[in-house]
Amino acid sequence: MDLIEKQSISTADASAPPIRQLIAITAAWFLAQMCYYAQYQMLGPLMNRFDLDEALIGVMFSQEIMVYALAMLLIAGPLSRFSRVKVAMIGGVLLIIANLVSASTESFELLRVMRLLSGMSAALIGAAGTASAASSLNPQRVFAIVTVTWGLMAALQPVLVPYLTVFYGSAGGYYGMAGIIVLFLPLCRWLIPPNQAECGTAANGSVEATQRLTLLQNLAEYLGVRNAPNARYALFMMLGLFIYGVGQGSIQVFLEQIGLRSGLDEFMIGQVIGVAMIGGLLGAVLAGWMGSRFGNIRPLIAAIILNIVFASALALAESPVVYAILEFLWTFSYYFLIPYVMGVLSEMDEQGRWAVAVDAVWWLGTAPGAAVGTMAVSAGGYLILSFIPVIGGLVSVVLLLVTLKKFYTIRESSL
Repeated sequence: MDLIEKQSISTADASAPPIRQLIAITAAWFLAQMCYYAQYQMLGPLMNRFDLDEALIGVMFSQEIMVYALAMLLIAGPLSRFSRVKVAMIGGVLLIIANLVSASTESFELLRVMRLLSGMSAALIGAAGTASAASSLNPQRVFAIVTVTWGLMAALQPVLVPYLTVFYGSAGGYYGMAGIIVLFLPLCRWLIPPNQAECGTAANGSVEATQRLTLLQNLAEYLGVRNAPNARYALFMMLGLFIYGVGQGSIQVFLEQIGLRSGLDEFMIGQVIGVAMIGGLLGAVLAGWMGSRFGNIRPLIAAIILNIVFASALALAESPVVYAILEFLWTFSYYFLIPYVMGVLSEMDEQGRWAVAVDAVWWLGTAPGAAVGTMAVSAGGYLILSFIPVIGGLVSVVLLLVTLKKFYTIRESSL
């Protein structure tokens, strides 16, 4: 075998993501988002444990996700100066502590503090995993593979959580999450380290230069979008997605309670949601098959409208069959929407900076959703809850429609 042939094989091997790296990134994503996706199954047990209504628990959930989103923003820039493995390990240890204390404390105030620590700790793990994927030789392929592997793991979570919460309450849920972290955290040792370009960029950024930036410029710097084009259109679009995320979060936190009202038990609810999450991946497959043959605006707007209709109907579901069908359609339309959102943001900036920034903004939108939803139920029941995704969704549709029409009009006139 000659030298050229060896080099071509070596290049092909290098472009293929090693299985260990995929495992590490998948583990980091799962651990980072595990506590959020457990919230709707922890709502009832926590209400029973502390004898509180939905509103107080919902505010606590929102605070946890808000800290998660803000910490993700703040760690994004400085992360390139540290070992991702160490960052993930520190985050994992803190997350274990937060869950252990959450499981054992009888003080609701201490529980709230621990959930703030949980949000910050999870952000460290999630940021390390995402940065690792972005540093791979083939980021697009890695993100695609990890999205599927993470999605399959996340679909198992709602199936398994009731075996802890039904028999052992919220303490069982938090102890279980601590055990999962102990089990999966060692896999993060295979995270990809920062490459030389990233380290060099971080080393060259002086403290004085950073201090001269305003708060908004620093935030833009962390997001990697300070010099990205089409800022006005992207920011309006992100505002629309933020408002849309509030409506989604308000329904997400009540998924188990809605299922109980429809006549299902906790075990069946977990199974329905797990199957819906796996089936929902077909939404992304459909979006990939459709591509841009209908443009980006029409599929995106149609997906949001269908999604908020399914979300509103889901809040009022009163039979197991209706609950299962609407849960699937809600998840399916959401996964269908994501590729079109990312496609539009990528057109606004070919370097993908807006596409990266939207992830943090989407989490920020989801964060107040739990508080808004639980306050709505406390004030007027599930009928009021059903209006929240519709109101937020329609506002987001107007913002997105106006913004995207202007963007594409100007874009076409400049070609």
